[in-house]
Amino acid sequence: MLGIERMRDMKCGMYEIDITPPLGSTMPGYFDDRKATGIKDRLYAKSCVIESEGNCLALLVLDTLFVHPYVTDEVRRRVQESVGIAGAAIMIAATHTHTGGPVFTTTFLSADQGYLELLAERATEAIITAYHARKEARIGYGMGQEGDIAFNRRFWMKDGSLRTNPGVGNPDIHKVEGPIDRDVLVVRIDDANGNPIGIISNYTCHTDTVGGTEFCADFPGQLSAVLKKTYGESMVSLFFMGASGNINHVDVTGRWPRSSDTYKIMGRILAGEVIRVREKIRTETDLQIEVDQQMFMMDYRLPLAEDIAAARLCLENPSATQNDLAFAAELLNSLHCEPQAHVEVQAFKLGQMAFVGVPAELFVEFGLQIKAQSSSPFTMINELCSGHVVGYICPQEAIDHGGYEPRITSNSRIPGDMGNRIVESALSMVNK
Repeated sequence: MLGIERMRDMKCGMYEIDITPPLGSTMPGYFDDRKATGIKDRLYAKSCVIESEGNCLALLVLDTLFVHPYVTDEVRRRVQESVGIAGAAIMIAATHTHTGGPVFTTTFLSADQGYLELLAERATEAIITAYHARKEARIGYGMGQEGDIAFNRRFWMKDGSLRTNPGVGNPDIHKVEGPIDRDVLVVRIDDANGNPIGIISNYTCHTDTVGGTEFCADFPGQLSAVLKKTYGESMVSLFFMGASGNINHVDVTGRWPRSSDTYKIMGRILAGEVIRVREKIRTETDLQIEVDQQMFMMDYRLPLAEDIAAARLCLENPSATQNDLAFAAELLNSLHCEPQAHVEVQAFKLGQMAFVGVPAELFVEFGLQIKAQSSSPFTMINELCSGHVVGYICPQEAIDHGGYEPRITSNSRIPGDMGNRIVESALSMVNK
C-alpha cells in the first residue's frame, strides 16, 4: 500500500457545491435527448478530505449519471498542483442519477463540454475548500441492513428466457436470477467536540427512480435532506453507490408500488437506518490510513456477426421501436470505438473501513464477493469511479443468458472476465 501512516489527531474537512446545469440542458439516462424543464432539487459535488500528519486522501461524489474522464483527469491534476494530494489518493465517483446534467455521449445525445469544464472547476473547488476547512476530527464506522427497497431486476421466465425488468405482476415470471446486497454502511465524522461534520453512507440500488425532465439527485438527495434536518444544514452527506448493475427499486410482486414520491420514500427509509447506525458508532482519533491503486488494460467485447446483421436490418425497418433503433445504432457505432481501455481500481483503508473504487456498473455478485473475502469487516463498494470505463460489468453467464445489461453499445461492451479481474485486483490491495 502507498502512503501508510499512523493517524494521530486526525483532521477532516467536507464541502458541497452546486453543480445544477441550466434549464434546457440535455439529461442523459434514457434512449432520447431529454431537455431539462425544471428542478426538483439541486445537484451537488460533495467532497471529504481526511489528513494524517500532512498526508491526505480525498473522496468526491458528483450528482451525475457518470464521471466523465475529462473531469477526473482535470480534478486530479488541479488538486495535486494546488494542495499536493496525489491523484491516486483522490477517488471520484458519480451517484448515477438519471436526472442529472449532460456528461455522456451516445449516438443520440452528446456531453456538453462547457458543463464538463464547469464540473471540473467546481469539483476541484469542492476538494480544495474541504482541504482548507479540515479540522481535528473523530471518525468511526458501522453497518446496518435494509432489504425492502432494492430488488434484483433480472428474472428467469417460464419459457426459459431471461428478462430485465419484465414488469410488475407479470404472470410469466419464474424466479429471480440473483441476490441483492442489504448492507447499509456508515462512516460517522465529527469534530473534536462531537459535533457532526458529515456522514458517508453506502447502499446498493440504482438511482433511477424519478424520470421526467426535472433535475433531481434521486434518493441520495432526499437522504441528504433528511440528514441535514437531523444534524444541521452545515453537515455534508456523501453517498456511494454499491455494486448496482443488476439492482433497482422495482418490486415485480407489486407489494412495493412505484409513485412520484418513490425517491423521497427510499431516501427517508435509508436515512432512518443511517441515523440508527450512526448513533451507535464510537468514534476515534487514531486510525490507520492506507491508499492503493491498480491499473490494467482491457480489450473490449466485439458484437457477433449475426448481431451486426440484425442491427442493420433493424435500421431499415420502418416499424422498429425507438429503443430498438437506438440499440441498433449503438451496436454499429461500437465497431468504430476504441478497442481497448485502461481499467482503474482503487482501495482506501481507514482503520477497519475499506473504500473500494471500481469503474462502471458492477453486478451485485462481484460486490458481495469482495465484501465476503475482504480482510476489512466494513467494506464499501463505490462503483462508477474515474469514468475511464463505463457500462455493465456482467459475469460471463449473465452475458450468455442475455437481458438488457449485456447488450453491446458504444459505451457498454465490457468482456465477461472483467468482473473477476476487478475482484482480484480489489482484494489484492485490501488484503495486502
